[in-house]
Amino acid sequence: MPKIAPLVPTHTIPKRDLLLKITADYFSKLRLNHGFESEASRCLAPSITAIEFLKETQQYRKQLQICLKNFSGRTAETFRPDFVEALRTLYQDHLIYLGKAMLEFAEGKINHKKTLDVYFSEGTKTNPHYSQLIESLSNTYGEEVLKMKDHPWTCRRARIPDCSKDIMNRLEGKLRIIGQFACLEDAISFLNIRIGLHGKYTYKSLVGNLDELIQDFLIDSSTGDINQVKAQQPVDELVREAANKYEVLNAPIYLVNPEAYKSILRHRIKTTLKKV
Repeated sequence: MPKIAPLVPTHTIPKRDLLLKITADYFSKLRLNHGFESEASRCLAPSITAIEFLKETQQYRKQLQICLKNFSGRTAETFRPDFVEALRTLYQDHLIYLGKAMLEFAEGKINHKKTLDVYFSEGTKTNPHYSQLIESLSNTYGEEVLKMKDHPWTCRRARIPDCSKDIMNRLEGKLRIIGQFACLEDAISFLNIRIGLHGKYTYKSLVGNLDELIQDFLIDSSTGDINQVKAQQPVDELVREAANKYEVLNAPIYLVNPEAYKSILRHRIKTTLKKV
């Protein structure tokens, strides 16, 4: 049993950094995990973690957009079932390749001599995937957890690699690249609906709501004020531009009724421009 170091509560570590350190530990030990049916399934494991990391850190939508952009212009005739099946095979083969490279990176670059001892209180909130990884971390730490003085039953101890900023940035970049291919099933569902509705998929930037759309479309990010170029354009021109550029997620009425979408855009754009 290694010497017990001072514990660091997880709430004092930025969530992104904590998840990357847990991910680094998990990937660096995957070769020792005998629970995989094949080497291919082992190399696909990073794909699952990549998706969960991107969702937990609010980066999933961006990677999904990168994936979707490759299919702009596809129609029912060019997005046939045989094309989709070939696409699945192509992307899975590439994910195996990326996963293998990820495991090699983790095994070669993660320094287990530089570690961080942390504890996860009941208040540590993560999705089921990361909760499972945390549980595994705690279990591998050993029976010493039962001897803790600070409420052993409500506190889980683990030792994780204290990765450098450079290693974390490189790991995150690799997770993003994997995510662009691992999100394929969500992309296929997304594309099938839009091709079914309109006969063709035209790429648009995805926004969560109208407030986000207006912020991105009309507001100058450097000053926080209304973009002066946009402020000089006719409202009808701005409405057409915004409708062609953005899709609002979780707003199905805008997909089936483009005129309703343009109407609400006109109202929101006018209201915003009055603040100039």
